[in-house]
Amino acid sequence: MTSASGDSRHPRARKGIIEVARSAWDDLGDLIHAELALLRAEISEKLTLAAWSASLIGTGVVLLLATLVLLLQAAIGALVALGLSWVAAVLIVAAIASLIGGSLVWTGINNLARRLTPTKTIAQIQKDARTLTGAK
Repeated sequence: MTSASGDSRHPRARKGIIEVARSAWDDLGDLIHAELALLRAEISEKLTLAAWSASLIGTGVVLLLATLVLLLQAAIGALVALGLSWVAAVLIVAAIASLIGGSLVWTGINNLARRLTPTKTIAQIQKDARTLTGAK
């Protein structure tokens, strides 16, 4: 009878292991699904920020271009009034405007690129990986 009762317990133990494994597999699937949903939400948030930023930049550029042209013309006029030739005044003003404009564009691109990285999702995936592997 001992062997009969032992045999009847063995299928239950195997069924319990299978249920635990299936539950763990389902939990892993749920975790992956949740991580992907977080990634989609964060990317959507970042793309909305990028679109909004691009529209602000575009509008600002259009409005500032007219002002910039007038200011550059005034600077050229001032340099000519100080005795420089018209060509020298234009070259000086163009060089200064190019340096300032290039630095502004470079700074804007760097700021935008840094903010588009899905940092929350990366941190969560790293945390989940540490939890699954038992690493601290």
